[in-house]
Amino acid sequence: MGVEEGSNQGLAIKLAIATMLAAVGLFVALLALFIYIGAEQTRARLEERSMGAAQVVSTNAYWITELADQTLRRVDAALGPALTGSDASIESVLDGLPDAADTYVIDAAANTIFATVPGAAQVSVADREYFTALKAGAPSYVSPLLISRTTKNPIFVFSRRVERNGVFAGAIMISFPESLLTTILDALDLPEGSSVSFIRGDGQLMGRSPPSDTALDLSQHALFTQYLPQSDRGTYASVASPIDGIARIVSYRKVESADIVALAAIASNPSWQTFHGAILAVLLIVSPVLIGLILACVWIVKLLRSGAERNRLLQQSADLNTMLLREIHHRVKNNLASIQALVRMQDIPEEAKRDLEGRFAAMTAMHEHIYSQDRYEDIDAAEFIPAIIGKALETYGSSASVHYALDAIPVDRDHATPLALLLTELAANSCKYAFADGRPGEIRVSLSRDASGVSHLVFRDNGKGLDTEPSPRSMGMRIIRGAVAQMDGTCKFSSDNGLVFNAEMALSRQATEEPAPETELA
Repeated sequence: MGVEEGSNQGLAIKLAIATMLAAVGLFVALLALFIYIGAEQTRARLEERSMGAAQVVSTNAYWITELADQTLRRVDAALGPALTGSDASIESVLDGLPDAADTYVIDAAANTIFATVPGAAQVSVADREYFTALKAGAPSYVSPLLISRTTKNPIFVFSRRVERNGVFAGAIMISFPESLLTTILDALDLPEGSSVSFIRGDGQLMGRSPPSDTALDLSQHALFTQYLPQSDRGTYASVASPIDGIARIVSYRKVESADIVALAAIASNPSWQTFHGAILAVLLIVSPVLIGLILACVWIVKLLRSGAERNRLLQQSADLNTMLLREIHHRVKNNLASIQALVRMQDIPEEAKRDLEGRFAAMTAMHEHIYSQDRYEDIDAAEFIPAIIGKALETYGSSASVHYALDAIPVDRDHATPLALLLTELAANSCKYAFADGRPGEIRVSLSRDASGVSHLVFRDNGKGLDTEPSPRSMGMRIIRGAVAQMDGTCKFSSDNGLVFNAEMALSRQATEEPAPETELA
């Protein structure tokens, strides 16, 4: 029993630890899930905002490209067949053009015919690729980022070849300052550190805000080697910009009908810093809860282990007490057996000797039954009574059959001895007087308990019955009445096809102390 209880306690501790670890694990898992969902939402918001900004930048690039193309065509028409168009006719074509845009017209020898920028005639562009490419036969050209020789500002240029009678006659150029992209960036109201860019289809940077200050070739960047070959539009995370090293979420779109890629790159650090700040705030809130939960788990486990150790010690003490009581009852039984042996050696009448042996046998059987059953507080009358009567019949050498109708009534240690003596005397009386004429013996014993806790014992045999009232002075009757009185009971003898003994008594102190139920008056 002790081993089983110890095993159950160990299992209970393991289950408690497992449950608490599961609770802590669930708490941490939910916190991790919350952080993961927050991170995914932050990333999704950055990508959505970046894609929206890229669409705006792409739309502006498209309108700039269309504006440049239409303006160049109209200026070409205004020049006339011999490139002799007046300044007034050209300027009328340029009405409505943004102030930031500058227009130039040069002849085949790179001499300036018309310019909206003062002093342009004193600057040669004969070596500029936006002129040399047209002279070599290209119908149009889009330049990378350049430094204007006239204004000294960074610009990008759209140029158109001019032909007359199939012969190269000159070029028309329209330039836009890189600061135009700053206007676009300001309108988008993106986080600090964000940027917008125009990139030529071959990877050459056309313009950027914030300004890059230098020309840049991105042809070997992942945008051109990995992402653009897969799709004309998309979004990717850049750990470090090739220009300023800032981490950004980059969205790109190829401009419709133009060899230009529009970029919008949102600085991710501000958003992630905000997210990390929120996570830190959550951790500061939940950390005491988590720490408290862990401490509570440790404390509960400590209590469980302490309780298990205390129960183990109590179990050890109980086992020791049980062993001691078992030893005491065993020694008492042995002592009674020794007394029985001494009685047999005495020179007294056989009948008296047998009576004494029977009484000692009853007490021996009682102690033997107690320590064999390990029941020291109370014993079950349904098991106890057959053991006592069987021992008594064995002592007298009787072969009488016994029939029992016994309820499972607890008998405490104070009532076990008088009950054993009572049963032994009744069995002895039947063996000596009821079956003396040699008839087959039959004994019936019943025990029940009423609602008030009083037990009713009926002992009957099929003997001769009572010829006269039993003498109250005989040793047997004195033992019977003394035993019943010791159990706070009453008894009587009668005859009904044999001896009938009826007794009402208490088999435990609890039954003695229980008040009788109240009778309701009509």
